[in-house]
Amino acid sequence: MATVSMVSLRDAFSQVSDPRARRGVRHPFPGMLALVFLGLMGGMSEFAVICRWARRHWKTLQEPLGFTRPAPPCDTTLERTLARFSLAEFQQAFSVWLRATLTDSEGLVAAVDGKTLKQGHDADGDPVQMLNVFAQDVKVCLGQYPLLGDKSTEPATLKARLSELFARYPSLWLLTGDALYCQRNLAEILVDSKHDYLFQLKGNQPDMLEAAETCFAQAEQRPPDAETREKRGAPSRYVVFGSTWTRPNGSLSTWFLPVAASSFESIESSASQGGRRSARRVTS
Repeated sequence: MATVSMVSLRDAFSQVSDPRARRGVRHPFPGMLALVFLGLMGGMSEFAVICRWARRHWKTLQEPLGFTRPAPPCDTTLERTLARFSLAEFQQAFSVWLRATLTDSEGLVAAVDGKTLKQGHDADGDPVQMLNVFAQDVKVCLGQYPLLGDKSTEPATLKARLSELFARYPSLWLLTGDALYCQRNLAEILVDSKHDYLFQLKGNQPDMLEAAETCFAQAEQRPPDAETREKRGAPSRYVVFGSTWTRPNGSLSTWFLPVAASSFESIESSASQGGRRSARRVTS
């Protein structure tokens, strides 16, 4: 990371309240927060590993992160200090830094999906379910919200957090998601807030799929903008031929869900098909 980015990261984290008492403070809290953040971004999940990495690169990290001592803080100091800071203040400071760092003038595209935390458990010992909002281009999780129940609550959790999410990241303009998010009320909220969406539509919603196929039957076709393929060797792989944004036929009074047209080709190998290639077309 460039020195300028590290300095701006330290300045952003200076907005997070220092949970320590003033007496005996040796290291700047924003610098400690930025140091651990950089370590986590580098795939280091333990404080001891972050400290070893910091000692090896201390000449590079010391001044930009605001440290004045000749050695970085030890892992115990980091653990005790960061166990008490405000997560809400950190999220706000991080969003401010991210907005200042991003240079993509076209805005952010994020995928929404429910995930299970590998090392997180609730009071009953069950794995914690979270809704993640992940920006693909910058490889950053913009938001992570606990689910109140099973995966079926993901759309409701997203709707409850949309205002907060858009206020924190004004450049976020497109959300993508699987068929679970393809709901009329969620789509209407996104459209009313001047944002776009791309949700998958499957055959388990036959009425909606039929309406989409009817409205797009006369839509102008063009070559795909992108192509994505699953890794080789998978027993079933899906080939996605990018999406083409278009406006459905019919008036707004008869069309209930604005969508984008996509073409998917499923290539499956099975004994029943004798290894033959089968193709199907769906709308997202």
